[in-house]
Amino acid sequence: MVDRRRVGIFGGTFDPPHLGHSIVAAEVMEALRLDRLLWVPAAVPPHKRDHPVTSAEVRRRMVAAAVAETPGFALCDLEVQRGGVSYTVDTLRRLRSDHPAWSLFLIIGADLLEGFASWKEPDAIRRMARLVAISRGATAMRPGSDVTEGVRTVRVPPVDISSSEVRRRVAGGKAVSTMVAAQVLSIIESERLYRTSPPGGSGAR
Repeated sequence: MVDRRRVGIFGGTFDPPHLGHSIVAAEVMEALRLDRLLWVPAAVPPHKRDHPVTSAEVRRRMVAAAVAETPGFALCDLEVQRGGVSYTVDTLRRLRSDHPAWSLFLIIGADLLEGFASWKEPDAIRRMARLVAISRGATAMRPGSDVTEGVRTVRVPPVDISSSEVRRRVAGGKAVSTMVAAQVLSIIESERLYRTSPPGGSGAR
């Protein structure tokens, strides 16, 4: 039987994954009627090769914890397994090879579309997956450009949570229990993460 699922690809550094990520993912899953949404932590984010980030394995564990309780969410650790600099096009090629009948939807922030042409093989990415731009609040795409043509926009409620803010709060000894899942917080505490705050977040892939 042919597996024709609609699958979202939600990549990022996830340092750490927080409840804002989960809210966005749930909104997209419902809006696009996805069967599955894959969270894909980068091994080495292309835009952070010279910046410290938490180890890929620990971030993989945090993502696994973040998605464990939500039906339809799943960890995809292809980039962590592959190692090296993580490029979206390589991940899509692997998924397309393994699951040729899947309909793939690549989920990115609307603010990243302007730099999408600088990603590795952007045309190949668009051949393999439908681009889905997440618009938060007043964020809007510039209409009429080559980049925005054919892009599906999903508006999500503004969420005042970011990975950098979680790191800052942990470094300052402040509580983050309302910002990350309990299982993620357990890993942050057991690994003593962010006692000094490294850069993180998501960007061009």
